[in-house]
Amino acid sequence: MSSGFLFPGQGGQKMGMLTDVPEEYIEDCQRVTDILLEEKDGCYEDTIFTQLALIVKAAFYTDELKKRKIYPELVAGHSIGAFAAAYACESLSFTEMLALVYHRASLMKMAYPTGFGMGVIVGLTRTEVTELVEKTFDEKHPVYVSNENCPMQQTISGSIEGMKRTLEAAKQYQAQTAKLLRVAVPSHCLLMEETVKAFTPFVENAQLAPPVCTYMKNIDGRPTTDTAEIRQDLLTNIAHPVQWNKIMDVTKELGMTMSIECPPGNTLTKLYQAKFGEAIRTLNLEQHGIEDTVFLYEKWR
Repeated sequence: MSSGFLFPGQGGQKMGMLTDVPEEYIEDCQRVTDILLEEKDGCYEDTIFTQLALIVKAAFYTDELKKRKIYPELVAGHSIGAFAAAYACESLSFTEMLALVYHRASLMKMAYPTGFGMGVIVGLTRTEVTELVEKTFDEKHPVYVSNENCPMQQTISGSIEGMKRTLEAAKQYQAQTAKLLRVAVPSHCLLMEETVKAFTPFVENAQLAPPVCTYMKNIDGRPTTDTAEIRQDLLTNIAHPVQWNKIMDVTKELGMTMSIECPPGNTLTKLYQAKFGEAIRTLNLEQHGIEDTVFLYEKWR
């Protein structure tokens, strides 16, 4: 039986999610980035705070699982979750991960401080969403198709004003859900190409070690154990759609029969359940907690 660790992207963050994270993780984050992860009203509206909070949370739970002798055969992270995945496969140290995410988030915020973000459309195919985006496209308020989370769930990225038109058109097209996401930047589309260029020297100078297990790439959904490919994926994924639908298919092909999703939320768990049913057992740390997750892991293992 093969197990995988899954790490969500932005969207599931919520006030109080850092309550269980030990102070040393918060202190390390402040030492490396000069950002104090103190949860206050509006903190999760800031992409720097949010991205750092997500990876600190993921690092803590990854460490807790490994302390209990639970190790992944593969790791997969969605967007910012890719950095947590690189930490879980021991390609990135905690310090390197913090530094890279801080620079990534800062550059993203600098490029698009206001008026941009992401939306999600559920119930339409990628072809249908692509057609809607093309029909509603406005160069003054650009919108692009971005992530493919599953066959009937697509995201769009760009101007909030432009996305509102596209999302309204999706509702008229009988989409099940069409709404803005809690993401403050237009990730995973060509609007981020200049940010990739600015981020390049930070990634090129980062110390990456050979991974101890398989890493699933965001940009093409393929597995790798090559450090150079992991580095390239971490660099460029902000300007490319996350191929999560492909990642799910490939992890099943690779023999993954059990997944453990780190907090916050259960987005990735639900996507796996919807696609594969009981063919892949899913454990969600936010739902089950550490001790029950360990119990079920050992029982199913």
